[in-house]
Amino acid sequence: MTITERLQMYMTHKGLNPNKVTVEAGLSVGLIGRALKNNSGLNSDTIEKILYAYADLNPEWFTTESGEMLKTNNQTINNGDGNNVNSNINGNVGGNVTISHSEFSGMIELQKGYQEIQKELNERLSISQEQLTESMKQVTILVELLKK
Repeated sequence: MTITERLQMYMTHKGLNPNKVTVEAGLSVGLIGRALKNNSGLNSDTIEKILYAYADLNPEWFTTESGEMLKTNNQTINNGDGNNVNSNINGNVGGNVTISHSEFSGMIELQKGYQEIQKELNERLSISQEQLTESMKQVTILVELLKK
């Protein structure tokens, strides 16, 4: 079985089409479609991008047909909002975690959103502190007036 046949098998298993793989892996338009149609090989750069985008794809199986198609130590983490984040635990002593490009992009977008919220909260806190300072000044004036 060729690498493009293995890619087709993986795509079928995951319900992917050539366009989706091209976009998610950041490949040239039409590259996957042409490779599948012509049953041509894939260069190492293309293989690397595909493996980066699809963290559950076993690199050994994909390149040599050895082992299982999918990595067997996948972990699904529920992030609390009903969406699951799938990640692969490599099992290295250091506890490395591999995530797909789309998951990483989603994390970046979430971080940007959190930064915007943090900025807004800081602005609100600053306004509240100014209002509190002004209120304290007024209380001090009232206390002085009551002492008279």
